[in-house]
Amino acid sequence: MSDTNRPDTKIAGAGTVTGGMYGEVVIAGAGTVSGDVDCLAFKVGGVADVQGALTAQAITVGGSASFMGDVKGTDVVFSGNADVHGALSAETLRISGVARIDGAVSAPRIEIRGTTKIGGDCEAETFDAQGVFSIGGLLNAGTVSIRLYGGCDAHDIGGETIDVRLASAWAFLPFLGDRNLTADSIEGDTIYLESTRAKVVRGANVTIGAGCTIDLVEYTGTLTGNAGVVASRKVSAGA
Repeated sequence: MSDTNRPDTKIAGAGTVTGGMYGEVVIAGAGTVSGDVDCLAFKVGGVADVQGALTAQAITVGGSASFMGDVKGTDVVFSGNADVHGALSAETLRISGVARIDGAVSAPRIEIRGTTKIGGDCEAETFDAQGVFSIGGLLNAGTVSIRLYGGCDAHDIGGETIDVRLASAWAFLPFLGDRNLTADSIEGDTIYLESTRAKVVRGANVTIGAGCTIDLVEYTGTLTGNAGVVASRKVSAGA
């Protein structure tokens, strides 16, 4: 079916949309989608229950949505409340509300400005977090930039450039809990850490800032700062 032949559908009150191919799907009231959907745009301003997989170019959730299957999109924006019970893949993922994703997440660019929980691995070219997140698996990105507004954690973190800093004192007030990043291991080329708790940090050039608790730092180039570091050692590149 060509894009021009795709029908649009909208739920303004309460209703059900069957699975299929659509142009624009808009749920402004309370809607159920009974099956897999392939559409150009999927917009939720009300409450949506998607009982299948969703594939769309643009996905916007400003209300509340639950997705029982995988979600695939070009531009995905969660500014409301979103539950994904499968995996999520996109070109750009932006979260300023609350998102819970049971599976893995993959997107070249990921921006977190709200609260996010990911059950599996998270892979990106650029991971830019200025909110609160929890990642059950590996966070792997070329550039990892984290500003701590609250407690954040990942099982492991890997990247080329990893930069973790406290947010401005006034900025974290909407979030609860401590302001620390917790991970088993952090590995990268250039690493700067503040308020980080980790068992092992490995990198070429590593800087340890204030508020860190690190069991072991291994580095091949330089180590700057060692407050909160239990043990450190310089190793040969490739060791």
